Amino acid sequence: MPHGRSHDTKPDRNHDSNHDNIHDGLPQRSLARRVFVFILFAVILAFLFILVLFFAAGFFGAPPLAQAASAPAPAQAPGNSERSMILTDHPLSDSLWNTRTGQKASVQELADAIAGARYLLLGEKHDNPRHHALQARMIEEAAVRIAPSGRKGHVILEMLEPHYQPALDAISQKAAETVVSGPEAQKTAENLTKPLGLTLEWETRGWPDWALYQPIFTTALAHHMTLHAGNPERDDLLAAGRKGILSDDLQKDLRWELDYDVSQRDSLTEELVAAHCGMMGPGSVGPLMTMQRLKDAHMARAMRQAGTADDLSILIAGNGHTRKDRGVPMFLEPGKTVVSVSFMEVMRGSNDPATYPGFDPALYDFVWFTPRVDEIDPCEKFKEQLKAMQHGQTSSNTQ
Repeated sequence: MPHGRSHDTKPDRNHDSNHDNIHDGLPQRSLARRVFVFILFAVILAFLFILVLFFAAGFFGAPPLAQAASAPAPAQAPGNSERSMILTDHPLSDSLWNTRTGQKASVQELADAIAGARYLLLGEKHDNPRHHALQARMIEEAAVRIAPSGRKGHVILEMLEPHYQPALDAISQKAAETVVSGPEAQKTAENLTKPLGLTLEWETRGWPDWALYQPIFTTALAHHMTLHAGNPERDDLLAAGRKGILSDDLQKDLRWELDYDVSQRDSLTEELVAAHCGMMGPGSVGPLMTMQRLKDAHMARAMRQAGTADDLSILIAGNGHTRKDRGVPMFLEPGKTVVSVSFMEVMRGSNDPATYPGFDPALYDFVWFTPRVDEIDPCEKFKEQLKAMQHGQTSSNTQ
């Protein structure tokens, strides 16, 4: 047999197998890469959706539902908060208006309306100290008006969940035993409420400085009003957003059969999209709508159940919840007198009350204009909060 390479020599297996692996691997790796990118994109979208859902439920502080502009600002130093406000010289600042007449109203006129009401709703932008000072003032006015008839007052708060009710019952009872009507009543109640912010984990949960809200609690207790948690538990709120269903216990006396009509749903959808700065489209806000409805129904139940049918229930909540067209009043008994007051920040260049979207008798009976905390775009605030949440989530995952 001649020397040299035979014509029937078997092919080089290493060469052929490498060649085949290279060509076979290209489409496999390309497909794998596409699958990986798709999965990663889906995970990121799901993560962002969960963040927004958790944020709406209040897991990272006060929720932005229907009121992104009301999201808490960093705590402000007590005593200096109102001094740092802007547009104090605005033509509408610190003016009270009757939305039905379209004319300025006096505190006396508002107090007269409150005297005959079963329910009083005091809306707010959470981080505006002037709003809380005025809420405390109106609680004082209400107490004076209902006292001659022997009616009692009860204050319900959006900022608190049912598991804080024992603490509220305890301090209400203590106030009933120690606060004596007279010049010292306010001081005694103030001493009682100073440490209450820690008990209620107020600032830990993301609400503004306790000193801003303390006057509301102090004034209520000084007049022997009871305090009540209005918000549902966060787990219940989140479950409602995820599953769209409520437990039988949660639905009890909730009037959950009441649902939004088309116009209410469209209005709330538009508001929620705007409140979340376009990060969620109209088709994605269904869970947030359910959560909003649950919050309103839950606060309404707390108002109905506080005291007797002759008493006055007062709600402290964001303006998105106190509007009469589809907020908490939707779940109150028909036929009862409801007075809703919106404390509203003025806008630069807007000197006519009628140009403000909330200046509508279908939404609020009275609007009380106040200076602003700032003029920062609320969407920029919201994006910063989401970034902080993402950073915190990333940090916790890496530990």
